[in-house]
Amino acid sequence: MARILLLGSTGFFGRGVTHKLIDGGHQLRVLVRDPMKAAAFKARGAQLVVGDALSPSVVTQAAQGVEHIISLIAVRRNRPQSYLAVNVDGPRIMAEAAKAAGVRSIVFVSVIGARMDPHYKYLTSRWMGEQELAKTGVAGTILRFSLILAEEGGVLNDFERFAKFGPVVVIPGDGQTKFQPILREDAARCVIEAIAKPELLGKIIELGGPEVVTFESIFDWFLQARGVKKPKVRVPPGLLIPGAAVMEAVLSNPIVTPDEIITSQLPNLAEGIDSVSTRFGWRPTAPSSWAPMHWKNEAVRR
Repeated sequence: MARILLLGSTGFFGRGVTHKLIDGGHQLRVLVRDPMKAAAFKARGAQLVVGDALSPSVVTQAAQGVEHIISLIAVRRNRPQSYLAVNVDGPRIMAEAAKAAGVRSIVFVSVIGARMDPHYKYLTSRWMGEQELAKTGVAGTILRFSLILAEEGGVLNDFERFAKFGPVVVIPGDGQTKFQPILREDAARCVIEAIAKPELLGKIIELGGPEVVTFESIFDWFLQARGVKKPKVRVPPGLLIPGAAVMEAVLSNPIVTPDEIITSQLPNLAEGIDSVSTRFGWRPTAPSSWAPMHWKNEAVRR
């Protein structure tokens, strides 16, 4: 079993990856700012190192003696920590620490759509982070995922907030933007299996589930599972952006930001419908059959 340092273990995706690493018997070390959030990992045998993943000295120390580093750290919004500090500088700090500690390889998780384009601030920051990693020359695999789904957290939190806000459910644009959602369990398996695939080093791999569906279809899975009966209204992004800009300016946790609205209109597809089976030899679960049961919960108040 491998000796692994995991960065981002307590986040939405990190929780799934951490438990799967422990299930697989790996010698796991997690770097966390708040040890209370990682208490369950420690109870299951993971080693906790307390510190900031944006501190070069802390990450270098945490990387001593491990063979691989997995990084899941990123921020979707530009505050309270900035895109520059986390999404751009973070990968460079991690890669330099890996080089100093003699780490064999890195698996770095990014997102489909990462690009240099000032219209898309978040996606530009993720692309810049990938570039920072590449510049260090450390052996690494970059995994870009489409939308990751789970029984809690992630886009589910967004859907819950959307459904509770006002008398109607707002769909940005025409709702027909295509996604290739993948379950957190399956995405975590890809991350872990990538460690043992040296043929993926130096590559950017785009991964998604076995179905191409629209944003509105994914939202419908949620609405039907929760029994939400509100009417849906499709609103052009240009009409939503001014209100989102105001919310972003005055609220610490707005429902949506202008950058998220703009980005939601981009197709979010992997390198093929069989991207996972091609790279890893197994077929992920179809979210359309999974979501109706696993998103069922107490009905959202209408």
